[in-house]
Amino acid sequence: MSDIEKQIKEQRLLLDSDRPREGHEERFLQKLERLPKRGPVRRIRFRHAIQVAASVAIILTSAILLVRQDKSGSKVAQQEIPEAVMEADFYYASQVDARYNEIRDFDFDDAEEKALLLNEMKDLESYHQQLMKDLEANPDDDRVVSALIRHYQLKLEVMDQIITQLNQVKSEISENHEKESI
Repeated sequence: MSDIEKQIKEQRLLLDSDRPREGHEERFLQKLERLPKRGPVRRIRFRHAIQVAASVAIILTSAILLVRQDKSGSKVAQQEIPEAVMEADFYYASQVDARYNEIRDFDFDDAEEKALLLNEMKDLESYHQQLMKDLEANPDDDRVVSALIRHYQLKLEVMDQIITQLNQVKSEISENHEKESI
């Protein structure tokens, strides 16, 4: 046992007996009430919304550039989609669903913000459906398969960024609460 520990144990009663003066708690609470009240930090939410919007814009732009639609509108007889492509589609779809559920289960301060984010995620599904139609029409076209896989990869990257940002916001808020409680 070190000398300091020994000295603290010997003088424990002296160290524990000091109490704050009478009325200390009331004076402390009055000072707290005089401090300006802080609302939620809007800067973080705004930055988050901008980042999500930018990510969605990148995905939409990539999807449009990667998928060349048939201008003539002619339909090709449906052919069977290769099993390897269907397995890849199933794998990526399950990954997207897992991340979507993680985002959905995250505790948002603003329910409207959560609804907006989840709706934007659902809107990306229309591009997937278009890619699947193109794949059914042209199952042997490597460009369509590549566009589908790239769409999933971009979508997963954006969802990972959103999850990371949500966790950062959560940790910043918890750090702010810890600082305020001290």
